[in-house]
Amino acid sequence: MKRIYTIDIIIRSMMIHFIEGGGFSGNIYLIEGDHPVIIDTGWDANIDRIAPQIEQALGGKELDKIILTHRHVDHIGGALAIKKKFGGTIYAQKEEAEALRQGDPESTGARMFGTRVKPMDVVDLDDGDVIDLGDGGSLKVMKTPGHTTGGICLLDSEGGLFSGDTVFTEGGVGRWDLPTGDFKMLLKSIEALAELPIVSLYPGHGMPAEKNGAEHIKLSLKNLKGYGAYG
Repeated sequence: MKRIYTIDIIIRSMMIHFIEGGGFSGNIYLIEGDHPVIIDTGWDANIDRIAPQIEQALGGKELDKIILTHRHVDHIGGALAIKKKFGGTIYAQKEEAEALRQGDPESTGARMFGTRVKPMDVVDLDDGDVIDLGDGGSLKVMKTPGHTTGGICLLDSEGGLFSGDTVFTEGGVGRWDLPTGDFKMLLKSIEALAELPIVSLYPGHGMPAEKNGAEHIKLSLKNLKGYGAYG
């Protein structure tokens, strides 16, 4: 039996709606504001289960942007369906964007999981870009390769980090053994993140941490270094 998506509301000055991924599917985050944004779209192109939750969170607005943290099918599978129903322009880091424009079955993981990715129009993001959310909120694009070559994290203006599959809570890290992954790049990326005063951590899988996000990242770095020493 498939796990049913749930939605929680995390209250900060920016309202963040968390739709938990089930099975292999990645988490989805919707940030309210003058310019509503969804970060990652889960696995399933059939969005019937989550559409009512998104619609309620948007309150009649259209999405402004759909931001994909990386190219893997468990994070981008619902992008076209969400765009069709709720609007919004799809964005990804430029190396990831090219694979999505091509519908690349290999590096997206689609062939490995017995599915396919339809080619999609994607606008390029680059390291250091700032996305305006309105109401004084923003997201800064941080390129964090390692899980994929062009994966990104998004740092919000209140110290929250949307980390995709780069780093997870409770000391977890993303895999580096899939196409375009690289252990040394992942280590370097998480070392950089560990230097930041992260308050909240919103990962691509598993539960978010509203407090002590930096401590979760430091634990992940410790675990990754341990693997490098003995792996």
